Amino acid sequence: MTDHYSSLYKSFEWLVPSVFNIADACCHRWASSPHEARQVAIYFEDQVGQLTLLTYGQLSEKVNKLANGFIRMGVQPQDRVAVALQHSAESAITQLAVLTVGAIVVPLTASLSSAEYGERLHDSQARVAVVDKHSITALISAVDNHSPVKQIIGIHTDDDRIISWRTLLARQPSTFTPHVVSASTPAILVYPAPTENEPLRGVLLDHSSLIGTLPGFVASQNWFPKSNDIFWTSYDWNSPNGLLNALLPTLYFGKSIVGCPAGRTIPRLFTLLEHYQITNIYASGPDLRRIRDYPDALEEFDLAIRSISCLDTDYDPSLGQWARQRFNVDINVVAAPLGFGYIIGESQEKWAPRQGSMGRVYPGHRITVIDQAGKPLKTGQKGFIAVNRTDQNDYPDPAVALNYWSGAQIHPLQAEPQDWIPTAIRGHIDKDGYVWRDISTSTETDNLTS
Repeated sequence: MTDHYSSLYKSFEWLVPSVFNIADACCHRWASSPHEARQVAIYFEDQVGQLTLLTYGQLSEKVNKLANGFIRMGVQPQDRVAVALQHSAESAITQLAVLTVGAIVVPLTASLSSAEYGERLHDSQARVAVVDKHSITALISAVDNHSPVKQIIGIHTDDDRIISWRTLLARQPSTFTPHVVSASTPAILVYPAPTENEPLRGVLLDHSSLIGTLPGFVASQNWFPKSNDIFWTSYDWNSPNGLLNALLPTLYFGKSIVGCPAGRTIPRLFTLLEHYQITNIYASGPDLRRIRDYPDALEEFDLAIRSISCLDTDYDPSLGQWARQRFNVDINVVAAPLGFGYIIGESQEKWAPRQGSMGRVYPGHRITVIDQAGKPLKTGQKGFIAVNRTDQNDYPDPAVALNYWSGAQIHPLQAEPQDWIPTAIRGHIDKDGYVWRDISTSTETDNLTS
């Protein structure tokens, strides 16, 4: 194969508009075109196979109705809105609605405990929360414990203290002008997975962070989007991986994404892959192994899969061998530390992989290895992988989060000398630019978790 890496990396330039709203880019701009408005944005099948299908026009209408509802409830730009929902179409609608009104969305999975919800609600100072039947008990308990949350919207819930999602949307107009924000305006407050004995510290992502994810997303999916591409991820859309690395990039390109609850049986999952002719997959290692290790014979399925990506910490060579045999697809490994987006990985149609490595730095990013004092190390020396605030053209890298949230307020991130910002990944870079993780000291917390 021809190695295109050098030309792709050297020719890349960031194009970040001064005004940019994620919800407008992922939803409303497509709905404004009569042709694109008819394109399917979301297919979601629930546990019993009931389908929710939303075109971009329908998605925009629902998002606008909820945005109007938020305004009626008094939500102001930069207010925090906690979204504690199970994987669902409503999860996507809600998060886009929060962004539409210029507020900050705080995505929380539906599996947290009351104490974990309480800690995050207090720290974020969220004044509105959206819940469903899976999160309502734990979150209501957290709210009753002196939470700042004043109003709660419930989906498929039965509680007099909660505003019904359906009733709220039914009373609102379907048009809304997205709040105009600069690309550097905070948009998403993400809390890492709960960790014992660690202080709570959220990553604050600007609207421009979506643009920052795109080069790695495109490359890891073998140059997404192509004409018939349809995306599926095994990650919950309310989790950092599902939201930032799958749902939003897919919608940004105006393509369709398929969702279903976790734990679907393998035969039903293959039926899903076949029925929607899914082409692109971003899945966790455990989910890929669950598919691989299914013990019973499967009927023949007419599949269209052309690309699979997986976190490098989840990958092993046996998975790669299985994917080649089963789907005739090479898995592209990626590294996407929270607050940096896709920074390192593979794109096996454009450059050769190196077995055991994390891949190469994706276009648009600049990395090095630093020691404990923040000093850059020489090629081959082990230390912390660090990302620069700027790219090779000295343009700000929009993927890099420059602020964090703690104690109910924004704090600027302190960079090392020469603007190097360390990740939690230890490793080294070889003479050919391939990045290698130091397995002896790495932890799963290096990457986004579901």
